[in-house]
Amino acid sequence: MVFGICGYGNLGKAVEKIILSKGNDSLFGIFSRRENVYSEYGTSVFSYRDAKKFKDEIDVMIMCGGSQEDLRWQSVEMIKYFNIIDTFDTHAEIENHKFNLESARLKSGKTGIYSCGWDPGLFSIARSLCASVFSSPPQTFWGKGVSQGHSEALRNIKGVLDAIQFTIPNKKALDKVKNNPSICFDDNKKHERHCYVCLTGERSFEEIEKEIKNTENYFKGQTVFVNETSFEEIQKLKAKMLHRGSVFGGNAETSINFNVEMENNPDFTANILIAYAHSIPKLLPGVYSVLEIPISLVGTQSNDKYL
Repeated sequence: MVFGICGYGNLGKAVEKIILSKGNDSLFGIFSRRENVYSEYGTSVFSYRDAKKFKDEIDVMIMCGGSQEDLRWQSVEMIKYFNIIDTFDTHAEIENHKFNLESARLKSGKTGIYSCGWDPGLFSIARSLCASVFSSPPQTFWGKGVSQGHSEALRNIKGVLDAIQFTIPNKKALDKVKNNPSICFDDNKKHERHCYVCLTGERSFEEIEKEIKNTENYFKGQTVFVNETSFEEIQKLKAKMLHRGSVFGGNAETSINFNVEMENNPDFTANILIAYAHSIPKLLPGVYSVLEIPISLVGTQSNDKYL
């Protein structure tokens, strides 16, 4: 397959690296809104504005922007010209995102996969399975690790030069759910959000801290700690993009635990995107979540041997 990459942050660079290293597919180019973007692998870089000129050259455009500022409109625009796959992860707005994609693709007849990754994505499958088997709702915990979406939300705040966010589960809540997954906790009470920000100096720390703690869908109503630090320290914190998470279902007698641990969050997410992108030629035109795509269509090899 011939891929394009839209957005060239941590995820876009990971997608590029993995496509080129596997060698089964080809990469047409990278599309970015930023100027002076260069690829260390020599991949061609184009302006985002010029993407539609290449609509007949690319099988699937992999959308690698952030959910807060980019995907809500970039995916909707790109599906007018390309088959796409994105990682839209603002859970409260996923249904609206799906509706906007479906409306945009009607004239083009293209196919899109939305909210694909490990959560939403693989964890969505695990939650759906647990909810189908057990009467109590599944419980999800994230961390300790780097959240790409929450880090991007911090960087989008005026006056923030760079930032990174670590999600840390509440140990007492996690231990109780491990012993009995039918115990329910408010999602906002299950984690702490530890934010590290380097400021430009144009706004005070107090102003920025207040805005962070009131950011809808990311930090508002949660336990948030904001720490001001240096640009160099944030680069050190970014050196390893570790993350982990678990979905628990069941009760004290019988339970399911779907667990992931990753050394590099962008790399893991990129592998999932590329695997699901290969299902697009096998699907009827439309807009799909991972819950609507049979696992037998994912990837490039037959899954029968894993029965």
